[in-house]
Amino acid sequence: MPKKPALARKPRAVLYLRLSESDDTSTSIARQETDLRARAEREGWEVVEVLIDDGLSGGYTREKALRALEMIRTSEADVLAAWKFDRWSRQGLTALAQLIDALDVNPHSLFIADQDGLSSSQPAWRIIASVLAEVARMERENTQVRVRSSIAALKKDGRYSGGNVPYGYKSVKDPEGVGRVLVPHPEEAEIIREVARRVLAGETRHKIMLDLNKREIPTRRGNRWSAQVLRQILVGEAIVGRVTHEGEVLRDADGLPLEVWPPVLDLETWHRIRAKLETDKAGRDRAQRRRRARRLSGIVTCGDCNRPLYVRYSKANAASYGCGAKANGKKCAGVSMKADVLEAWVTARFLEQFGPREVMRHVEELPDIAALAEVEAAISATAAKMTNDDADVSALASQLAALKERRAELKSRPAVRVVKLVPTGRTFAQTWEAASEEERNAILADNVVILSVRKGKRGGGPIDMGRVTLVTQPERLPEDAASGTDRVYAEAA
Repeated sequence: MPKKPALARKPRAVLYLRLSESDDTSTSIARQETDLRARAEREGWEVVEVLIDDGLSGGYTREKALRALEMIRTSEADVLAAWKFDRWSRQGLTALAQLIDALDVNPHSLFIADQDGLSSSQPAWRIIASVLAEVARMERENTQVRVRSSIAALKKDGRYSGGNVPYGYKSVKDPEGVGRVLVPHPEEAEIIREVARRVLAGETRHKIMLDLNKREIPTRRGNRWSAQVLRQILVGEAIVGRVTHEGEVLRDADGLPLEVWPPVLDLETWHRIRAKLETDKAGRDRAQRRRRARRLSGIVTCGDCNRPLYVRYSKANAASYGCGAKANGKKCAGVSMKADVLEAWVTARFLEQFGPREVMRHVEELPDIAALAEVEAAISATAAKMTNDDADVSALASQLAALKERRAELKSRPAVRVVKLVPTGRTFAQTWEAASEEERNAILADNVVILSVRKGKRGGGPIDMGRVTLVTQPERLPEDAASGTDRVYAEAA
């Protein structure tokens, strides 16, 4: 191999230093620079730049390393010196290919890995570098496995492994050993419990969010609250003392979730909140339609054919409730009534009857709902694990069988359904006054059993409200009510 022509000037060197977060002081940045500068002095290099990627893993793209390669390509430097090859990169042959490409662009360039005794001027340097590159890559992968295993072990032992502390918790020294653990943060935990109570009492997350911001209660990062942040906290696993590792909740030998930290919310409350928020989410489209519709849409029906009455608008934009059966070829006399008149009449009659009465929250309780939900989740997680290539199918099958047996036992228990009317301390008149249009529509929908309009006589004159039939909720006793968890009703007289 012919010798490279000698440079007329002193070779210019760029020193590349890197320290990852997992390294100890034996490979500190200061030591790397000291050794490389000593090498530069012995070789007669002029150090033109020192580039440092401090605290970055060698397995990922590093800005300063790319800058060093660019300096070689553009002849800004003649020598690229690293302390060891694994300090240059742990990306394996990919990183080596990038380095060779840069060196080939500049025929006078040189790469040095000082502690490995490697120089690109050596005849077999690419073979040696290939081995070192792959060793560095494998070491990175082994380190990642050790780190993940260490984090998993810390989490399973109930110790805090670092990272963002969930809202509602704080990190403290482990009173029974080394390291740190998470315990409920007194002030934040009380905020979560308050929000949970209010959600279960029927308040919207939007209203709670506005109140928290008005009271200037900050989030963990000092920001203002949003409805989405509230939801994430309330439905998250952390709030019941659970932790996730690589996207999965840590589980015990039976496949059930581990309670690693003291919970801020009890499981029963947490499951009720999740169920309520899921119900709210499923009803979002209905709520959006209700916001676009009139107050009695979906409530009022035709007294002749019993079909729903729909809102129609005249050329003057006057709204009325009318039956479309006749227009669609169905047998019907054709019913219609001005929307403003009917809405005002129904509202007045409703408040006349319900206004002084206390709003009662209809709560349905089912025994073992939390336990059954936990077992169902564990069955799904265990079944999913069985599809993994490295799954211990035999152990998982035994676990799955035990979980199914537990589920069958829970389902076999007598289904005693308890329905309670919980007082709210507010009358319907007070609730109506403070409610939004959407909330008023929902109150009527919950408490009106029958609202129908019969066909009236043609001609002018006042509207005959005797055409309207209105039957309200109180005649239906709570124990006879269909499932309607957390809806508002008046107590039967």
